[in-house]
Amino acid sequence: MHEYGLVEAVVGHALEACRGQRDFQAVCVRIQVGEFAFASRESLATAFQILSRGTPLEGARLDIQEVPGSARCESCGFEGSAADLGPEVSDPPALFLCPGCGSPLLITAGAGVTLTEVQLQDRRGSRNPSSEGGGR
Repeated sequence: MHEYGLVEAVVGHALEACRGQRDFQAVCVRIQVGEFAFASRESLATAFQILSRGTPLEGARLDIQEVPGSARCESCGFEGSAADLGPEVSDPPALFLCPGCGSPLLITAGAGVTLTEVQLQDRRGSRNPSSEGGGR
């Protein structure tokens, strides 16, 4: 389950964003998950629940935004989405190949998981401006 490793990095970045916010609790952690990350929403949510235990993130909602994948061939100029690469792109291959010429493709979007926001709430109930996150 590679989702655990992806979420481990997200939790690390989110905790960094919360550092110094002692009077605040995280209520929502927003991430973008690329189509080419081949990550299950359910596995991401489970990993987040496990990895956030005992931290300021415990109990926060994990909000997942999916990012469509796209790729480009530097050899022939092909540009397309994951759907353009064919039905066999449902599991992570070692290398994406151009459907036009067979050359390796450059993934241009949707390859990873990025922390976009950590929404904090004052422990007394009022909200704090969100903390922006880092990426992976």
